[in-house]
Amino acid sequence: MISMFACKKNNPPVSLSPGITTISPTNVHVGDTITISGAHFTGTTSVMINGVNVTFTVVNDSTIIVVIPQGTTSGPVTVTTTNGTISSTVNIQMLSKLVAFSSAFVNNGLYPKLYTCDSTGISPPISWRDAPVGTNAYAVTMHTIPVTGANHVYMVVYNLPSTVTSLPENNTTVGTYGANTFPNPLKYEPPCSQGPGLKYYYLTVYALSQQPNITVAQNQVTMDYLKSVISNITLDTSMITVGYARP
Repeated sequence: MISMFACKKNNPPVSLSPGITTISPTNVHVGDTITISGAHFTGTTSVMINGVNVTFTVVNDSTIIVVIPQGTTSGPVTVTTTNGTISSTVNIQMLSKLVAFSSAFVNNGLYPKLYTCDSTGISPPISWRDAPVGTNAYAVTMHTIPVTGANHVYMVVYNLPSTVTSLPENNTTVGTYGANTFPNPLKYEPPCSQGPGLKYYYLTVYALSQQPNITVAQNQVTMDYLKSVISNITLDTSMITVGYARP
């Protein structure tokens, strides 16, 4: 008698190792949120970007979200779970975002009287940081938009090298002053807007790939002229908006 025995087929074990399929977006600024899509993210113990741990949220087994923190550098995303580690085949590319700020006021805040015609009228301190890669120069302007007529321009400063990241208060030596729209053009003109109510002023910092090619006399370097010659070399801009109501 011949006995027939069925051979039980051994199935290969199911892999629970994590896998990354997509990361979106990959070109990011600090503060942006990225979504990591893949598989087997349950039990994630760490997420790293370019070898540095970041805070993460596991939404479900196939989704992790990360808010890009300060100090993040470009590189791959690595996910570690209790079942293994996987690194992305594409890199996160950190983009700089120019930030203008002042030690004397805040964006969308009030402009101090000190810098207006109602006081000494000295120029304000302005600083900037996080310029894009490739920045080799800066320029700064300040203007307001009146109800009627052309912009009133209070300050145009250019010839600022990449090593300069601020204009000091009462600046007269850093950079080159272009023309404001007032009788004494080659300086900071303190705001002195007429009429009641809050008026708004816009201080703009421009990150440039090179120094602008100025082909006119210094007293002809208006804000409009400067913006025209830097239009193709501007890498990023940052604006501070402030308000002032005359007493």
